Amino acid sequence: MIRNLLGTAHGKHPETPSGNDIKGNSAHQKHHPCEAKIDDLYNNSRSGLRGLLIFLGTSAIALYFSDHSLAGSLPSNIMDQLGSTPPVILINCVFGASTLSSLVLIAGRIYNDREPGNTSTHLWFRVFFYLLYFVSGALGDYFNVVFISGLVVLGLQHYNVWNYYMRAIELYTDKSSNMNTHDN
Repeated sequence: MIRNLLGTAHGKHPETPSGNDIKGNSAHQKHHPCEAKIDDLYNNSRSGLRGLLIFLGTSAIALYFSDHSLAGSLPSNIMDQLGSTPPVILINCVFGASTLSSLVLIAGRIYNDREPGNTSTHLWFRVFFYLLYFVSGALGDYFNVVFISGLVVLGLQHYNVWNYYMRAIELYTDKSSNMNTHDN
């Protein structure tokens, strides 16, 4: 939808589903490299949102299992073979350092107009902490903390991704319209 608005704002008409142009003639338009690049940028701009949606789905699963633990789910002889669970205080320390590092990294990239990092890295760290708290038996106690910090980190990451690629799309759209102006 936004792409159609940007396209019509520059005097272009959105491509019709039938392949016919506005007058009903068969469209024989070249697919400019800039247009292909803009399509790639639109796809990249959605990665932050996809990560946020995956995190929400994972959070729903973690909420379902929040009253359970790995020790309660497995027989005691298997738990004896696996060894002791990690102490919650160590998980909290790693969780705090990870969350703070993620926020500083994302904020630095936003401030310096740098290309955003990989959303999946932030996503899998948040999911990993659900798993760690489940293994330690403290998921019910720390679900809200992981959920809220995950929303903050992934929300900021989504803003970073969306903002960066929307600016890039604007630049390529201007470049494409300037090329079309010079061709005519």
